[in-house]
This record gives sequence, structure tokens and C-alpha cells, in this order.
Amino acid sequence: MAKKYLIWGINIFSTTGTIFALLVGAPLLIFIITRFTLGGNKAAIPYADTYIKNSDTIIVKVPKDHHNIDTYDDIFTINGCFMGVAQTRSAIYNMIYFYSPEHKKYLGVVTFKGSYNLALRGSGEKTWYDDLEILRLDFLYEIKSFSAYVNRKQWRDPTYGTKDNPVPIFFKRSISGHEKLGGMEDWVTIKPSVNKKFVELYLAHELSSKEFKRLYGEDMECLGLKE
Repeated sequence: MAKKYLIWGINIFSTTGTIFALLVGAPLLIFIITRFTLGGNKAAIPYADTYIKNSDTIIVKVPKDHHNIDTYDDIFTINGCFMGVAQTRSAIYNMIYFYSPEHKKYLGVVTFKGSYNLALRGSGEKTWYDDLEILRLDFLYEIKSFSAYVNRKQWRDPTYGTKDNPVPIFFKRSISGHEKLGGMEDWVTIKPSVNKKFVELYLAHELSSKEFKRLYGEDMECLGLKE
């Protein structure tokens, strides 16, 4: 497993009001979109909608003993171009994994740090964006259960579900335990649009091309998508 990294949030400050915030937000949005069109296994990205469509929702209980929760991090770079200027940015794949007695499998919550799930903070002339996924692990520590999306093929595949290869799941919403938390409402639910971003990044950067072809090669042919 790769080394664990402690990453602090990136706040994007605006000190000249709403107009400047929009000017800052537009390049940020454009770059986020660029991340999904460049780098990694680009052929896998169009399959994201089908991957999500062929997923089920499961209920997952968070281990009471937090020592049974572990993390795996992987840093990758994405090359993009904005206004004719080449840019290289880093993003962090984070899998929060643990054994689920209810499902009798190791499950891994997939998330990405790098300004993919943002919340606008502040007001007036001082606003900034927080990357919510930086605190996803802390949020899981505080809740009891949550719902998650899981792809049917990976769920049923016998090579998934071990400690070395947990079944990837995508956080949907908190079910219980969050009621007592104050000021963490933004973490309770992940929007479908953000989930799709995570799926695209996972397919393009974390699932190997060989494994993608093994699992979804036939689907790609049926859909007329190029690998």
C-alpha cells in the first residue's frame, strides 16, 4: 500500500465580492471539467453512466472500533490547458476500507481529494471553497451507517472483497449517527453529479486498463464504445 498523506483543504478566497468570485469560479469549473477529458484511461470515461446504471444501493455499518478502518492513498497528476496555458495539477485517490460482517466482504469507500466536491463558504466580500472530501474519513468516524452505490459486476466478482482488493463503493448518504453532528450537513449527502465525477476518475485513473477490459470489455463492445 502506498504511504498515507495528510492533505489540508484548499481555500479559494475572494476579497472583491461576487463578481470576482464568479471570475475565479469559472476557471476552476473549466479546469475541473478538463480533468475528466485528459489523462488516464480516457477510453473508460464514457462508460461511467453505464457503470452507475448497473449499480445497486447497499447499507453499510461503520465499524465501532475505528482501528478497524484503514486508508489507501494514491496521488496522480492531470495535465490540462486553460486559456492556452498548460497546467499540471495533483489529485488524490483515497479509499477508506474495512471489513463488513453484514456483507462478509472488505468494502472500500472511494473518494477523491482535489476540489471535486466543493462547498461555498463565507458571505459578502469574503468567500471561499472547501474541499469536502478532505474530512470524509472524519465524518465516517462520527456516523453509524450510510448508503452507498456498488457496481454489480464488482460486487459479484470473487476477486473483490478481500483486504488486498476491497469492493469499491461510492458514498451516497448518511443513514444514522449524523443527527448529533452540528455544522456538517454538507457531508450527509453526495450529489449524483459529484458521484459521477468520482466514477469517471476511478475508471480512468485507478482501475487498470487490463481490469477494465476484463470486467467491462463486452459491455463496451455492445454499447459501441471504443476501448
